[in-house]
Amino acid sequence: MTRSGHFQRALVLWTMLFSLCAADAGVVGAAQPVSSDPLKIVPADVLFCVRLNKITTSLGQVDQFLTGLSPFGVSMPIRSQLGQLLGRPDPNGIDMAGDIAVFGPLPGGEAPNPKRIGVLFPLSDFKQFLNNPNVTKPDAQGILKIGPQGKQSLVAIQMGNYLLLTEPANQQALTEAKNWTAGAGAASLAQRLGPEELKRATSSPAWLYGNVQIANKLFGPMIQEKIKEAQKTMEQAQAKGGTMPFQMGPIMDMYTSLINSFLQETQSVSLTLDPSATAIRLALALAAMPNSEMGKILSTKGDQPQQPNLLGFTQNGAVSTGITAFSPAFAKAVELKRIELATMMMGQFLSKEDLARFKKLATDASDACGGSAAWSFSANLKSKPPLEVKYVTVIRDKQKFDAVLDQALKTMNEGAMMDFSKTFGLKIQCNLKRNAETYKEVPIDAISVTFQAVDANAPMAQMIKTMYGEGLNLRLAVANNLLLYTLSADPEKSIHALIDQVKAGGPGQVPSEVQTALQLVPEAKTANFFGTYNIARLMQMTMAFMPMGGAPPVDNAATQSAMAFAGNVGNGRLVTNIAIPKQQVLDLMGIFMQMQMQKMQQKQQIPVQPPQEPQPAKPQEKPPQKQRPPSS
Repeated sequence: MTRSGHFQRALVLWTMLFSLCAADAGVVGAAQPVSSDPLKIVPADVLFCVRLNKITTSLGQVDQFLTGLSPFGVSMPIRSQLGQLLGRPDPNGIDMAGDIAVFGPLPGGEAPNPKRIGVLFPLSDFKQFLNNPNVTKPDAQGILKIGPQGKQSLVAIQMGNYLLLTEPANQQALTEAKNWTAGAGAASLAQRLGPEELKRATSSPAWLYGNVQIANKLFGPMIQEKIKEAQKTMEQAQAKGGTMPFQMGPIMDMYTSLINSFLQETQSVSLTLDPSATAIRLALALAAMPNSEMGKILSTKGDQPQQPNLLGFTQNGAVSTGITAFSPAFAKAVELKRIELATMMMGQFLSKEDLARFKKLATDASDACGGSAAWSFSANLKSKPPLEVKYVTVIRDKQKFDAVLDQALKTMNEGAMMDFSKTFGLKIQCNLKRNAETYKEVPIDAISVTFQAVDANAPMAQMIKTMYGEGLNLRLAVANNLLLYTLSADPEKSIHALIDQVKAGGPGQVPSEVQTALQLVPEAKTANFFGTYNIARLMQMTMAFMPMGGAPPVDNAATQSAMAFAGNVGNGRLVTNIAIPKQQVLDLMGIFMQMQMQKMQQKQQIPVQPPQEPQPAKPQEKPPQKQRPPSS
């Protein structure tokens, strides 16, 4: 194995540690300030950094989470690999109760190189660490080599109570290491991070950080070149055969704009992990660049709308259900950005007048309603399409909302939107019937949306028919300053149920599945949004959309565990907390096993041959007699 191969094996090991390990966090005290926290050693302008706190405790909690999911744990194999690397049964000299940091690129070199990766190991006793057959004594520059004699795959240098390792090709970085540490006056990552992010790094079990601005410098030009190549390839393919039913140029422009906005307006992203015996919790944080458009949106202030008890409108058995509690100012800013991105896809079909009209519709809609809302998205495999939607939101101006609805449906049925839908081979028709019925003195509007293929014989026409049937049926009603919206195979029944809840003084008890999800994410009590997501039910519904079907039945009662998520926006940051119960993983494993068994049974099925009439037995022939050899 080459030296590079040895180092790659070590990196895989620590990547596996990050992917799995987590526990109660902490830092190891040290005699020297530079070693009290590994982030004080890591340079400020790194592309990425992975920090793992309390190795032994973390691995133990990983093993607890894996119980029932895997027959193997991770604690013993990882300790064994570390020991093998050092030539002993145990990793002597390494503080297995300490914290590890993996970062890159290392400073120096002709140009920033993402392959220049460093690993900081906590030391319990440096002299004991040197007492290993696979570790050489430090040379005049303090550099030591690690690995079997003549096959050393790593080089390292002591930095306080930490050992900085890298591959031999990066040895020059080790000789300069003490020049780019905080002790030498250089900025460290600990100094670069804000107080909130530094707290996440030091108090979370496992923490992954990425500097998007550094990523843009390293990979931005390459990403732009790849996008141009992909766009050119699609344009050439479309010019030759016209195989695509729509223009890819505007769509690629939209995705290019999204990528550029992310690379240019995002300062950093970070992820923390914390598994336990029953669930694994993740927290994703995105920090925007100051004064950027994203930063302004994520810093938008505004009075929170007065919230009714919307949580009771959620329901059990849903693919996804939850609530939002955004300020009107933030909701309007997001809606305008969404319209801006969506209209990019329309390209040549959209005039300046059309764009202005769309933005006015978005602004008026945000003024009329929104901010606080509850939703429920469920599967109904007996209907076409196989889904049901319930949506409840606060309405502030009923007259303005009616005007927005009339204008929006008119826009869908004519002009740019009609021309654009035809590029997908579709003709979309929206019809509104005001006061289609009245229930308990509440007028109900009916909306129907039909999808018709431009070419009835095209494969897309058959697919649309299979997925959507005759189209979508929706019902709208306003009761007690709440806008009620339903989409289902029986929308009248659904809207009546919502009106009954509102007329009764509001929804009753919070559904049991939602109560369980709230306990998984404590941050949900003060979050701007909260919800659940059941992947098993989503798989069932997604496969029901497909013409081939083939999905095993999913018992809602048996898949009550769901992912829970909650998040907050403010100060230029978006923080989302996610909890994945172990039971949800077990449910998915059961579905995949059931699908695999179905496939195996289909392969093993052999056509049964019809029974044949018995044939009369043939008379047995006498065996030929052996001839005697001639006598001499």
